[in-house]
Amino acid sequence: MVVSQTPREVVEELARRLAREANKAYASHFRQILKVLPAGLGAEGFHDWLASLDEKGMKALAAQLEQVEGKPRPHFVSALKRARAVVLGEKPLREMPSSFPEALRWAIERASLSVRTLAGASDVKEKTLWGWLAGRQLPSSRAAVEKLEEALGLPQGALAQRLSRWGRQKFGVHDKRHRRFTQAFLRLAARARYGVPWSDLREAERKALLREDEERWGRSSNRQLRTSQAVKTPYRLPYEAWPERAQVEWRGYEAFAAAPQRSRQRAERVLRGEEVAARPVRETTLTRERQMLERFYGYCRNELGLEPGLELLTRVDLVESYLAWRWRRYDEDVHPLTKTETGFIAFLKKLHGPQGYLRAAGYETRLEEIKALEKRLARAGVDETPGYHAVEPLLETDDPLYWLVEGLKLLLLELKGLVGDLRRPAFPASKKLQQEALALYRDAVLWWALTAHPLRAKHWYGARLDLKASRQGEDFPPGEGHLGREGGVYYLAYRKREFKNAASKIFKAYRDDDLIRFPLQDPEHPHLSLEVDGKVSLNELVHVYLVEVHPRLLGGGSAGAAPLFPRLESETRLRAAVSQRSAAVAALPGVPAGVLPFGPHAFRHVVATAIVKTTGSFEAAANVLLDSIEMVARHYARFAPADRYRFGWRAYGEALRRKE
Repeated sequence: MVVSQTPREVVEELARRLAREANKAYASHFRQILKVLPAGLGAEGFHDWLASLDEKGMKALAAQLEQVEGKPRPHFVSALKRARAVVLGEKPLREMPSSFPEALRWAIERASLSVRTLAGASDVKEKTLWGWLAGRQLPSSRAAVEKLEEALGLPQGALAQRLSRWGRQKFGVHDKRHRRFTQAFLRLAARARYGVPWSDLREAERKALLREDEERWGRSSNRQLRTSQAVKTPYRLPYEAWPERAQVEWRGYEAFAAAPQRSRQRAERVLRGEEVAARPVRETTLTRERQMLERFYGYCRNELGLEPGLELLTRVDLVESYLAWRWRRYDEDVHPLTKTETGFIAFLKKLHGPQGYLRAAGYETRLEEIKALEKRLARAGVDETPGYHAVEPLLETDDPLYWLVEGLKLLLLELKGLVGDLRRPAFPASKKLQQEALALYRDAVLWWALTAHPLRAKHWYGARLDLKASRQGEDFPPGEGHLGREGGVYYLAYRKREFKNAASKIFKAYRDDDLIRFPLQDPEHPHLSLEVDGKVSLNELVHVYLVEVHPRLLGGGSAGAAPLFPRLESETRLRAAVSQRSAAVAALPGVPAGVLPFGPHAFRHVVATAIVKTTGSFEAAANVLLDSIEMVARHYARFAPADRYRFGWRAYGEALRRKE
């Protein structure tokens, strides 16, 4: 028969150990803890309670004891620390905290060492150790961490595995254009390929990574060559510099072109007898069209001295001279005609068309002449440089999506090195490291969502969270935002009108405000749950992100619809963040050479190509991208004729086997 202990017996047992291993005075002081034990604390939970005490808790107990005894007991806290170290020494390594600062503190207390003693035993400066313990910085050398493990009696890797992301290091990067990408690439590649931080690499390994990074920038597309060879002096005339008449004309075009279907604005214009576009254009299209005019007007004023205005668009000879001037800026070996020029011609066709704005504004139109110019340009041949140049090396592999998923895992491991447990993150004390950890958590969630649901960029930088509708730990509808929760599962939600191709047959059965939902937890989806030091799901990370990360990034002050990804509310910022994180893909072992920084739109190319290469079906890729089969075949999926041939025979063979 086992007789359970009382709290007094447990305390006495620990006091005797203190008397043997430290001194009798500590034992005597420690016994006084019986006077201030929390009510209801039993013998079974005593050791866990003592192990959980921090310095603040110990001082609070000392203050209680002083009230009970009527006088201070100066050595009581020291006795508690000694007793806590004894308890921690008996703790198994599996109870070691997940974040590096807490794990180091735990190991020091478990070994009953002072920071000064540990510094002498490990050849790590005492000041440096205090910085690591406070979370103000992280080690930049694995060798130093291994010395700590040896001095603390820990198995090899016990501390190092908590440093997937190593501290700030000097990389010797001189190229300012791609500095942030290169620094991230070198740091991540050192860890992913060699298992050590940059500072511990051998000289040959460093040179190999630097050479690989330098070589990637020599792979330029025709579009990039054109940009680099263009005249450096700016010629664009910003909208703010247009004369008042040209600005009034543009505002008139905006009202004509952008009045939404079935809106009051559109109805009122029609009732007043004013013209409206047959199909309203989106805000992003308006921005692109205004930029076309800014370039054209800049040429007209700066090169020809003409005053900007819509009447200039009625002069086909002027349009021809503008195109010729653009092309003269490039070398002979660079193809001059691209989608930039053909897009401008398409804009002119729309303006000159039977339902275009030039006719509605009273200008003479020249649609047939514009069409004739378009045919002449077509005979010259358009360089349709694809939008996937940066990820082209990935698209040549059998499963391009594999690299995005592995890059995500590397980002999550780096995040783990900053915050410990991804589900219960401990953010660094250093303000700089804390901001870095918060941004990385946000970007990892964004990267994962992009991989699982490759929507267009505007769906991410325009995503909102309705703070009035959302409730912590409970289900909630998206409200005015784009994130909801149902049955404990988060989902993205967008209205039909928020899709670029909302007028296509893909969305024909939906009304403008109907929601299209994208779940963040689905057992049938192959990439919503990953093995990253144990299985973790996107749904779990989104919950932590909303509860702990998002409020800190937002900084308070917002009561309505807040950005779902704070500080990434513009396409430029979103593209910059994704491009920097894409270094994780370039850093992977075995990745094809030449991967360049890529933005959110590249995810659509990679996902579409991966699905088509795996299934042989353009329709399957079109379903995921919510686009037409023709659009996917023309713009997104990289599927060579040989692949089509092979998959055709494979499909035939599978049909024969089913028939048998």
